[in-house]
Amino acid sequence: MVDFKSMSTEELERLIEEARKELASRRENKLVLYTHHCKNESRYHLSKYKHWAKRIIGVDITKTNGYAFQGDFLNVREEHKLPVGSIVVEVCGDDITAYELTESGKKEFATAKRRSMSALIEAVAKKF
Repeated sequence: MVDFKSMSTEELERLIEEARKELASRRENKLVLYTHHCKNESRYHLSKYKHWAKRIIGVDITKTNGYAFQGDFLNVREEHKLPVGSIVVEVCGDDITAYELTESGKKEFATAKRRSMSALIEAVAKKF
């Protein structure tokens, strides 16, 4: 059994990163199709409201906005094949939603407004 209390913060972060990589390597075989909720909306809708999506690989819980999410941006107008178990955060206007990708598609697990996202950031961090 590992004694986490005796480990430094850096050692714990390294251990978490190694565990994430191992989990990712086990999930990489299964891909699922991801599309942004607004993918097929009109050009007017897509340009009038703020839209973005990001595949999350880490979370900085000290931040209270979208900069808390570490990962790769996804084009909201395209389809993406991502590994099962991936966490994706997407924005449409003032709404922000977090999804976990399952074999049957995306499963919402948290939602918030862009200007009050602390609870959503915490919910995403718990998935790691």
